[in-house]
Amino acid sequence: MASDYESLELLALRQCGFVTALQASELGFGLALMDEMAESGAWTCECRGLFRLERVRHTALDEFAKWCTWFAGSATVSHYSAADLHGLGHLQPRFIHLSVAHPLAAPTRQVALHRLPLADDECEQIGPIRITTPLRTVHDLASGGISQVLLNEVVADAVAIGRLDAHELYLSCENASVDVAVRVELALAASL
Repeated sequence: MASDYESLELLALRQCGFVTALQASELGFGLALMDEMAESGAWTCECRGLFRLERVRHTALDEFAKWCTWFAGSATVSHYSAADLHGLGHLQPRFIHLSVAHPLAAPTRQVALHRLPLADDECEQIGPIRITTPLRTVHDLASGGISQVLLNEVVADAVAIGRLDAHELYLSCENASVDVAVRVELALAASL
């Protein structure tokens, strides 16, 4: 099988320049050719099994795209990282928070994995990144260890910039646990 450079570059463009070794292999790149591309500087090895094509320009989404690609599209940016990407609050997360449906090991200490399945309507696409919606993000944060003050800020920002409708957020608490519903309702009250 001949190496398909054009298809590989198109795939890398959709993934902010990143490709997995498996994806490259499926396009006809053997291990020797992958090593050659890395040694020539055309590709950089980001971590085991993940390369970045240097010809693709860097973006603000690179770090998120890197790990979403590494997880072969099965990871969704969530929790603190989703709030940050949506411009909600000033959380400044120390980790990249990703949700995955199946138990997996985090490839690095930079990644915080949350094991939970997500429905399609709880996610949206930002370029190559799958991310939880603002509504799901608020519920995820409310169920975690975020302080009430920071949750209030996230909710206030989401309502103020029109990413969340206050009434819709209130109604979404009907299906939430009591703890989450109380925290979200307190955040809504603080934002009014």
